[in-house]
Amino acid sequence: MYDLVAMSAGFQNLFTPDTIFFLILGFTLGFIVGAIPGFNDANLMAILLPFTLYISPKNAIISMSALYFAAQAAGAIPAILINIPGTPGTAATVFEGYPMSQKGKSGFALGISITASTIGSVFGATWAIILTPILGTVALMFGPAEMFMVAVFGLTVVSALTGDNMAKGLLAAVLGILISLIGADSMTAFSRGTFGILELEDGFPLVPPLLGLFGFSELLFLMRKSSVAKEGATDSMSQEDIMEGMRECIRHKLVLLRASIAGTIIGIIPGAGATIGSFVAYGQAKQWSKSPEKYGTGFPEGLVASDSGNNAVAPAALIPLLTLGIPGSGSTTIMLVTLMLHGVDPGPRFFLNFQADVWTILFSMLISSLLIAAVGLPVARYFKKVAFLSTQILVPIVAVLLFTGGFAWRFLPFDILLMVVFGLLGVIMKIYNYPIPALLLALILGPILEGNYLRAVRIGGFPLLFESPIVLMFWALTVLSLFAPILTRRMSRTNGG
Repeated sequence: MYDLVAMSAGFQNLFTPDTIFFLILGFTLGFIVGAIPGFNDANLMAILLPFTLYISPKNAIISMSALYFAAQAAGAIPAILINIPGTPGTAATVFEGYPMSQKGKSGFALGISITASTIGSVFGATWAIILTPILGTVALMFGPAEMFMVAVFGLTVVSALTGDNMAKGLLAAVLGILISLIGADSMTAFSRGTFGILELEDGFPLVPPLLGLFGFSELLFLMRKSSVAKEGATDSMSQEDIMEGMRECIRHKLVLLRASIAGTIIGIIPGAGATIGSFVAYGQAKQWSKSPEKYGTGFPEGLVASDSGNNAVAPAALIPLLTLGIPGSGSTTIMLVTLMLHGVDPGPRFFLNFQADVWTILFSMLISSLLIAAVGLPVARYFKKVAFLSTQILVPIVAVLLFTGGFAWRFLPFDILLMVVFGLLGVIMKIYNYPIPALLLALILGPILEGNYLRAVRIGGFPLLFESPIVLMFWALTVLSLFAPILTRRMSRTNGG
């Protein structure tokens, strides 16, 4: 199972000049693209795909995985500074990171984020190295019923994202699910709610609504301010502020561990992705927190959870790819295509026939994970003026990024209109205190919920949703997740009184 000769050869191959070059190149490009809202790692991977044909499959995957890890971490930078997630996986980062910037604590927030991202990524990479030879086959056990329950479990996080008004949160979630059902039926291909608009036949793309709800809506509010930071806040981005953020992150050891475990598990599940990983990690942290009322106000604990969770997903998503040929996320889907273009058949045979190369790829994950801190902490200081930049300068820049990012996703002008519509919806939701995260999470989970439910019922009928041990485990987790906030509040009252 663990071939020490292959492991040794893989470790030695990691430090050859060409491998190091492509690892650093991929990481650098990923860090840059992650900090640009809308234009994410999957976009860049697709553009670079033809160029990977001129290098070895090993170096192609190493450069792309480094790009993937770096983009996940760097996506937190615009999320914290200007309330626009750099990647979909950093959508939950804005809940705590942006309020910190508004208080003039952008350096503190970036210190927490980069440290949590590094720890989460190292955790996921370590378990990828341990589990890839053993547990890759676990992903095969996730059929439609299991994936349906993953989505149901994910929706229970809505209870942690609704704030004090559960009714508004549930209404936002229902709206998100209804919107997600627009487009062609996943089983019959019958059009639903498209009103003849061809661009909606494939359903709602994730990026335009994401940019609209978080970015465009905030842009409209920014136009009324002099800067991102609130009046009276001071510019706090010294090296000491970043170091204090690092120390604050490390204080939350239990949150780090719990979020990293959640991210790793979700990463192994094909199709789940970093967005769900970050929401689940954030939601669970809030449910078990002793101070849930502080979430959404710039609470360090929430930022630790979201960023360690989404960064643990990235390396774990390579486990089903390398062992079974099943991509665990959108980015690893492009990696799968890369291997196939090289004439390599991913799966058990790939692991058997190219063991040294697989171990090189696995060990490279640890290097890429450590680079997050090595590159991110020094570079973070160069972003210190963004939160205090005049809106007369910042608003046009953000507008260009938003419209470019909205168009670059599918290169359709309709997506820009979609972004604006969701931006206006975001403004209304903010004014009337409806939770945007609940709508976004439901929008993400809706297609997963519907498609897998229909497939499960067609395969084995309704009883299939209560048969397998994995399904029963997720039912138990769902019930526990629903009652955790009640138990936590009762324990807090008992301890307080």
